[in-house]
Amino acid sequence: MDAMRLGVFLALLFALAFAVALACAFDARASELRSIDVPAAEDVSMPLLCDWGYDWDERCYRDDSDRLGVGGAGDKVWRAALRFSVAAVSASAIVVTAELSLRYDGICVAPFRRRIRCDGRGFVLDARPIFTSRWSLAREVETGPTVATALIDPLAPPSWVTWDLTDLVSDWHTGGLTNDGVLLKLTDADETLASTGPSFPSSTYADASVRPRLTVWYLIE
Repeated sequence: MDAMRLGVFLALLFALAFAVALACAFDARASELRSIDVPAAEDVSMPLLCDWGYDWDERCYRDDSDRLGVGGAGDKVWRAALRFSVAAVSASAIVVTAELSLRYDGICVAPFRRRIRCDGRGFVLDARPIFTSRWSLAREVETGPTVATALIDPLAPPSWVTWDLTDLVSDWHTGGLTNDGVLLKLTDADETLASTGPSFPSSTYADASVRPRLTVWYLIE
């Protein structure tokens, strides 16, 4: 009986030691979790569904202003392209989470290079990887399938809109995919000339606190 009790005691002691060691290992690993906010290295609004005829340079221009338009503006549809460098994330790191954030302030795109107060409708916004390295050389950049979707609710107050780009950023970081940026657009069902969309502050917006950012959380091995 004494031997049995000793065996049980030793088993319990081993289980406790294992639990403590596991907790310490978890705490040590958790302490290695880091994050970084990356500003956009490049961003621009790109036209789609406009007339690429003789006046294309007048009507189908790219908008490199302090706003990133997404949605229909009467004679064209806007899409927003953004590029972020992940060079600041250590090569030995493991990307845990990556989120793209843009600030919605209730301003929408409109015809004739105008911006107007949004009419209260909601928006569904898709994010797609860009496969064109030099955006200026192509009228329409090549993109992949949708990798993330974000929603803006009807009558939404000013707030951050966030896309989960964890897998995409991890591929950029490991070299599995060339980092040619990400494209934001209205979902296919809503992307029409008559469907307006948000005009987000861009990387040159006067208030730096509402500029686009990519937040990356990562672990150091």
